[in-house]
Amino acid sequence: MNTIWSIRTVIRDFLEAIYLTCQSWVEKYPFIQRAYAIFSWLSLIVFVCSLFFVKESRTMIVQYVWSFYVLLQFWFLCRSKTMQWKQIVWFVLAGVFFVIPFTSLTVQIFHTLFGGKTSDTWSIAVLTPIFEELWKLLPLGLFLLFSRRASALSLSDYTLIGAATGVGFQLMEELSRRWLNSGILAKKFGYSFTMLGGETIHWDFFSLFPGRFEESLFPTLMTVGHPVHTAMIALACGIAFRLRARLTKWMVLLPVIILLWSILDHAAYNGQHKLPDWVFWLHDLAGSGYKTQPVFLLMLAASLIADYWALNKIRDRLPSLPNELILNPLTELLNTIRSFCTDRGKFLYWLGFYRERRELGFHVLYGNEEAAERQEPIQARVKALLQMLTGLAVILLVTGLFASIGAHTGGGSTACFACMFDSLQNWWDRLEWYEQGAIVLGALALSLLFVGFWPALGIAMTGASIAGSGHEIAGYIRDPKKLLTPENALSVAVGIVLSRIPFGKALGWVGKKGRRYVRKLLDKLGSRKPDVEVPVRPKPPKSDGQSPGKHSDDPKKPDDDTPNKEKAEEGAGQDETIGSVVKDGNKTKYTNPAGNELTWVDQHPKNIRRDIDNTLNSSNVGKATEAKVADFVRKESEVIGYGQKVMKHTGEAAGDLDVVTKDAIIEVKASIKAVKEDQFNKFTDPNHDLFFNPDNKKVILYIDKPLNNLRPEHQTMLENIKSKGVTIVNSLENLKEVL
Repeated sequence: MNTIWSIRTVIRDFLEAIYLTCQSWVEKYPFIQRAYAIFSWLSLIVFVCSLFFVKESRTMIVQYVWSFYVLLQFWFLCRSKTMQWKQIVWFVLAGVFFVIPFTSLTVQIFHTLFGGKTSDTWSIAVLTPIFEELWKLLPLGLFLLFSRRASALSLSDYTLIGAATGVGFQLMEELSRRWLNSGILAKKFGYSFTMLGGETIHWDFFSLFPGRFEESLFPTLMTVGHPVHTAMIALACGIAFRLRARLTKWMVLLPVIILLWSILDHAAYNGQHKLPDWVFWLHDLAGSGYKTQPVFLLMLAASLIADYWALNKIRDRLPSLPNELILNPLTELLNTIRSFCTDRGKFLYWLGFYRERRELGFHVLYGNEEAAERQEPIQARVKALLQMLTGLAVILLVTGLFASIGAHTGGGSTACFACMFDSLQNWWDRLEWYEQGAIVLGALALSLLFVGFWPALGIAMTGASIAGSGHEIAGYIRDPKKLLTPENALSVAVGIVLSRIPFGKALGWVGKKGRRYVRKLLDKLGSRKPDVEVPVRPKPPKSDGQSPGKHSDDPKKPDDDTPNKEKAEEGAGQDETIGSVVKDGNKTKYTNPAGNELTWVDQHPKNIRRDIDNTLNSSNVGKATEAKVADFVRKESEVIGYGQKVMKHTGEAAGDLDVVTKDAIIEVKASIKAVKEDQFNKFTDPNHDLFFNPDNKKVILYIDKPLNNLRPEHQTMLENIKSKGVTIVNSLENLKEVL
């Protein structure tokens, strides 16, 4: 087992190194990306033109649409999925470009070694079904072998992976049939029509999983399409893996039985009137192919129940929406459909939140050591989406409250809802300008609890505009035909265009930056208080002897002659933890003296070594310098953290630790220009809001470039950093002396 693990790790690290190298090339040479974009657009234009002039292109697009429709059905039914559409498409491509050629190659090699032709009955009805059903599982096997999140898949993920591979396989197989069948019958009745059997391959829009194989004239047996067979076997593999510890190791027989059943269905259909009678007797016992799809749907329903049953066991550890008592697929589906029909802007938030929450849940339930590395970023994304959805829910709640007030005060009149907006503007107009401004600022402060700065500003200004436009809104409610005037139609169109301009990411970034400063301002004004007040632990009395971490022959520290020397020495001799540290599995939750909770994930030594090796040759100078220092330090002592992210309780980044040992935190900079003075307060000042040095480790600043001919402001900055008790080194030799 260790040998397999070693081979797996070596191959994956090699492939990741190639991927990182390609990424660095793209970053270093931007023309590669531009050339790819130009090639993609030219290819698309050529394909669109070929639809008018090349019949095969039109044939291909027809089969592609059918295959897409089948995959869409699986995507809709697999309600507990955690994988994204982009990832599933890769398995479709694997079925097209990997499984099909590999199957053909295997069959050809077999015939070369043992004789016979691919047109022989034993090849069509025995050899081909076995190889096809086996090799369609290869993408799933490779994913489970090499993926870091393989242990945290839902049962729907297994189903989707199998279905996607089968969709790709059937896409290429049916496309070949459509291109090659060009006889009289094909031109008159379609590519899948035969003289004795009639229509044999059925693509029906209103059927579940179209693409089944069944003769339309006197049908006696059938077989479902490749997607259903492969999805069924993959789901059986997931069930066996999930239940292997609870029941018995004999659960491994479940996917074997399902695989043999699929091969039997496939062989019986391919070998009609040619195979021995006992084969068709067995096939009759198995339902003649008509029981396969119902059994698969029962397995899928059971897997959905099992997945959500498991998620509800830990629902107290997962973020939930208001009034969400139990996690279930029906509520999730209704919410996403309603958002799609009423407000498509929220649709992606709902989809993302539910999928990310399921992924987080399965990581908590089943994730191994490798999968645990993904928990922190997933949790951050889930929290961000939850904040957005909660903010939207609050807005709807306030709107509903105003509506109910208007309904009660209006005496049941049909225009009472319009009267409410008239009253709202009358009240707003009576307010002084400073009162209106205070209300807007209050709405802004409230919104900042849920969303970024710019969305919060939009919410506040929207509320003010609604209040100031009450008469106009009331007029539209009383006479909706006003909305059909050209002026209003034009204004709506302009609003839609402005909401679609590609500045969303930029505004999100600015909002995130602005939110921090606005919150600081509000804190100074006293409008917000810290969540928890955690007193600083009293420092132990100074010992008369030398501190444990200090030796008489140590080089003189840069802060020996500074005003804060006494404070630094007290910190160096302190053994107790500053603040409160709680371990939760591989996650550390730290509450600093300012009362703020910070978290980070403990890194496995193997992953630290991998990350250092992968970034040693990075084109990013900063990353490469960090890797160089980490590589040097690990030869001298143990590195327990590398590029370690520290997160706030809100899911935002609080900072990071470049290189960490048991006794020191090393901040690595490629040059003096990259140094920022205030970031060292997080390591040295226990009263800082984002202090995260609970063990009071020695802080070292490593600057890779020489510190000659410094500018006055840089010289002053370095002196200030030294005054905080930070050791500054300028070479690996100096670093070795300090460690």
